[in-house]
Amino acid sequence: MTGERVRTDGGQRLDYQFETVVDQLAEPVFLKDRDGVYRYINEAGAELFDSTREAVVGKTDADLFDPGEARAVRDDDETVLETGESLTVERPHTTGGTERVWRTTKHPYRPDGEIEGVVGASHDVTERVRAEAERERNERALRDLQRLASDRSLDVDEKLDRALAVGRERLGLSFAFITHITDDTQAIVAAKGDHEALQPGSETPLSETYCRRTVEAEGSLTVAHASDEGWTDDPAYERFGLECYFGGTLYVDGDRYGTLCFADTDPREGGFTDAEETFIELLTEWVSYELDRRERQAELERFGTIVRAVDDGVYAVDDEGRFTFVNPAMAELTGYDPDALLGEHLSTVKDDDETAAALDALLSGEASERTVEAPVRRARGRPVPCEDNMTRLDDAEGRVLGVVGVVRDVTEQRAQREMLSELVESSRSFMGARDRSEVMRMVAHAIENVLGFELNVVRQFDREGERLVPAGTTDAVTERLDDPPTYDLDEGGPGRAFVDGEPVEIEDTDAVDDDRDREVVRSALHLPMGVHGTISIGAEEPDAFTDVDRQAIQLLATSGAAAANRAKREQEVRQARERADTLVDRINGLIEDTVEVLVQAGTREQLERGVVEQLVATDPYAVAWVAAPDVAADTLEATTWDGEPDLSAALADLTLDQTAEDPTARAFRTDEIQVLNDLDDLPEESPHAAAAAAGLGSMVAVPLTYTGTSYGVLTVYASEPEAIADRERVVLSALGRAVANAVNAIESGRILTTSRVIEMEFTVRDADLLFGRLSGQTGAELTLSGSVYQSDGSLRVYVTAVGTDEESVMAVLEGDDAVREATVITDHDGEVLLEAVLEESLIEVLADHGAVTQAVSAEEGVVRYTIELPQEAEAREIFELVERRHEGTDLVGYHEHERSARTRQEFREAVLDRFTERQETAVRTAHLGGFFQWPREVDGDELADSMDISRPTYHQHLRAAQRKVFEELFDHDGRSP
Repeated sequence: MTGERVRTDGGQRLDYQFETVVDQLAEPVFLKDRDGVYRYINEAGAELFDSTREAVVGKTDADLFDPGEARAVRDDDETVLETGESLTVERPHTTGGTERVWRTTKHPYRPDGEIEGVVGASHDVTERVRAEAERERNERALRDLQRLASDRSLDVDEKLDRALAVGRERLGLSFAFITHITDDTQAIVAAKGDHEALQPGSETPLSETYCRRTVEAEGSLTVAHASDEGWTDDPAYERFGLECYFGGTLYVDGDRYGTLCFADTDPREGGFTDAEETFIELLTEWVSYELDRRERQAELERFGTIVRAVDDGVYAVDDEGRFTFVNPAMAELTGYDPDALLGEHLSTVKDDDETAAALDALLSGEASERTVEAPVRRARGRPVPCEDNMTRLDDAEGRVLGVVGVVRDVTEQRAQREMLSELVESSRSFMGARDRSEVMRMVAHAIENVLGFELNVVRQFDREGERLVPAGTTDAVTERLDDPPTYDLDEGGPGRAFVDGEPVEIEDTDAVDDDRDREVVRSALHLPMGVHGTISIGAEEPDAFTDVDRQAIQLLATSGAAAANRAKREQEVRQARERADTLVDRINGLIEDTVEVLVQAGTREQLERGVVEQLVATDPYAVAWVAAPDVAADTLEATTWDGEPDLSAALADLTLDQTAEDPTARAFRTDEIQVLNDLDDLPEESPHAAAAAAGLGSMVAVPLTYTGTSYGVLTVYASEPEAIADRERVVLSALGRAVANAVNAIESGRILTTSRVIEMEFTVRDADLLFGRLSGQTGAELTLSGSVYQSDGSLRVYVTAVGTDEESVMAVLEGDDAVREATVITDHDGEVLLEAVLEESLIEVLADHGAVTQAVSAEEGVVRYTIELPQEAEAREIFELVERRHEGTDLVGYHEHERSARTRQEFREAVLDRFTERQETAVRTAHLGGFFQWPREVDGDELADSMDISRPTYHQHLRAAQRKVFEELFDHDGRSP
């Protein structure tokens, strides 16, 4: 047809480009003459026949289709030729082994007005046709499932069986089954199909199943062609041989139950469609729901069985408050037949206001639970006190369906509550007793008042006699029985109960073989009351005690034991308070008298004498003595003593090694108070043996220490063992510190009042001294320019360092542990003035021993000290003290001299002698003119004018005069104060 003009429908002719345009279409287009011979076909049409355009043109449908299909196509063509109208048909056609559905529209071909043939075009509608078929199958399956769900004639198991059939038909597979998975095992619970391994009741290890992959996926799993998808070596494939598989996970009450599965031994070409997957997912949810419903039904049946079997009454009412259910216990409680109550209102048996209010609150949705204690009205007889636990019933949408109630007869509980209230009140009253005997009398009467038992005896344990002695009885015991007996331990019921700590019950006293009168008491109950005694209750009939009686009596016994403990503690507290008051009075008197001695003593001997005299005048102390340290010999020597018995013979020559394992030496060495509660524990060679031999019982050794310096030990003996209480230790320890403080004050004051002194010089080469470290590391010459004690006890020193600079000095001081803080005041021409606060210093140690440091200097690591001591001081002890603390100590100077006291007049004259005339005039006019007041009454210009000199000249004279005053004050004789 190329190059020709073609006539089309309507008699119109197309130009020669017709063929070119149609060839571009993706859908088949053809033209056949009246005989059915193809005159034209485009490329897409030729491909339907797996051929070319040239091969198809000139052929008929009989040449291209099978006979049946060719006949149908020819019939369509003839219809168009005969009617002259267009025709649309849909028919399947297989090309290349694949069947497709084509929608073909044919029109009459009229090139010159007459019908000369048929022209047509085809469109592939395979997917639409398949979708419609799929939808139809889905709709049919859903209708089947809907009918199945609404069929109330079927139970759950029957519905599950039919659901498998619906799913199997929908997917066109041979097998359908439901599994239940527990632990590591899969069990088939329902199945369709004839696979031997997929039958109800069969079990398989989960590891050998397809379903393990389903539950791992926590959803669904599809396998279209297992052997092509790598399952050939899987144990599930080897066991079941399934080529295609579709499984979904089933859940019951939120927990995994198992799987819903469909399978076949043949592969599924094309896999599973989305519609199929959606349907099976829906079916899986429905099966889960039915399984869940089956579980709930089973649970409801179990619940119904339980409700019918319980002893409590159970009922249900509807949203109008009318009975819909009554269990046998409820019917028995009310006295009504169950059928007679059904349909009646709750008020038939519970007509109180509280129940009515609770029912209204529940049915209105105001409350979900209510508990009401009210009587239940019986068909005949008196009302029964009951407790009703009422719970609202709602449907899934939250609408109120009714109320369920559980009713319990509380007659016995009410009686027990009343009895318990009385027991609690009685137990509280026990706590008001002042002693244990009163507690036991109250317990005996409480048993009678609360439980009604009249024959009660409470016995108290006598520790000394190891017996149980009557301490509390009721009036009936006194009136009807002989005097209640006393029991030894392990004797009779009371003795056994006390020793074993367990109740002893005698159900019939006739069975007891002893010589006691049993005419009145026919049964008895004996209980221990802690460690305090026993409770015995008698009854006039055999086996008279119930479980409630036993529990109540046990409670009273426990409460009585607790009250007895409290009474015993309170009595001990009262006694201890009385002893403490006595002790406080005695200690206060001792402290007042001793403080007076410390204030009035002028010498150490007077102080020590006064302290020991005050101590032995105070109970329980009998003898007291003071041991002072001998620094040179490392011993302690008794210096002062007093008391009875007289131990002068033993103490006069007593010398105790400071390292001895003795309480007095240990107190000196450890600076801690030492107590020995029994002197008989001492060895015979002890320095305290004489005190033990004299009949003294205990001792305490108190260190006399002040700011790290020990002035000895105060040793005190008491007449009795265990006489030194904790409170006395605290007081004596404080007393020791006060005595040491007073001794320090006396020692320090001697140097201030004496007119003749010992001056001693010594050098120390020891890196432990700050001056030694500083001079050694900086190479400077150091001089102590002054020192001041701080309020916190530390020492602030002023030091002049010559031959160094600020940087070198601070480099040493800032890394020194002995220096709390350091500051350079001036640094000029190789001379540095600094101040430092020291944690500890040899200057402090010397001061604590009564020495005054006059000068300190250091050079090349060697420190020279010049100190003054009162004439009567032991200079040798001081030197040995320094020598023990610091190696490399050498004495370089020692002499005695008179120290003249400098008067105020002498100081004034010394200052005036140093002034020039101008300097004296400058400072006098400044003082008299108010220059040193604030605010100043006169300024420098006015003072300078008064002396007819310039202001700078005036200030030069004033500064010179001030410097000379301070030099005379702080550097008198060139020494540090």
